[in-house]
Amino acid sequence: MKNRPSHSQVAYAAIRERITSGELSSGAIVSEAAIAKELGLSRTPVGEALRRLSHEGLVDQIPRYGTVVRSLSPRDLRELFEVRQALEGMAAAKAAQQITAEVLEELELLCVAIDAEITSAQTCGANSLEGDALSRFLAADMAFHMLIISSARNRRLGEILEQTRSISSMFYARRGVHSLSRVIDANRWHRKILDALIAKDSAKASELVISHIQHSCEQSLQSHADGEAPVTLGTLNLPPSMRMALKAVTK
Repeated sequence: MKNRPSHSQVAYAAIRERITSGELSSGAIVSEAAIAKELGLSRTPVGEALRRLSHEGLVDQIPRYGTVVRSLSPRDLRELFEVRQALEGMAAAKAAQQITAEVLEELELLCVAIDAEITSAQTCGANSLEGDALSRFLAADMAFHMLIISSARNRRLGEILEQTRSISSMFYARRGVHSLSRVIDANRWHRKILDALIAKDSAKASELVISHIQHSCEQSLQSHADGEAPVTLGTLNLPPSMRMALKAVTK
């Protein structure tokens, strides 16, 4: 019989989901009291969850003010992608030697699911994914990478990469739209990676994952350059003293 999650774990999962899905966007204030009331919990476990999320880099806790969902700067994004390149490349190499037939089948199904979103968008004449279609793509994309990571069978590696991908997913959720050409490109990379895993070619799988992430990094940074910058201090509705406090903890 599995142990039931603690109240702190329940609060953590609920808040984390709202942040990574974009429901709580960059710069949003996270009310400890409101969330506790909504989840039917005391403020203590919610406070514990927020401290954990702060440690993971998803929120900033500002003295005498409260908790704010973090913004991601171009430097933040580049650093996150660099970590992913190094660790996911290693994970792919390890996974290629021990991935199961069942997982390979699941990876194929995820590629098929993304192809279905592409076909649906093309049929409608759309040149981007948004709303539910975008959510389905992002979920499938995350699952594809996490299945490879889990197949490396290194618990600590998996924990680090799950955290890193959760932070970077804030950026995609906040944008609210994903160009169809980028989705097509991503699934081409997925197919190549899957072929390398099927062939049990560790070097090729690692090389492809690293190149895929590097390419995605450049696309994301270009999105910033095109004006899709995160919420900044100047756009938060804070008094000057609060703005200075936020600047001190996020610089």
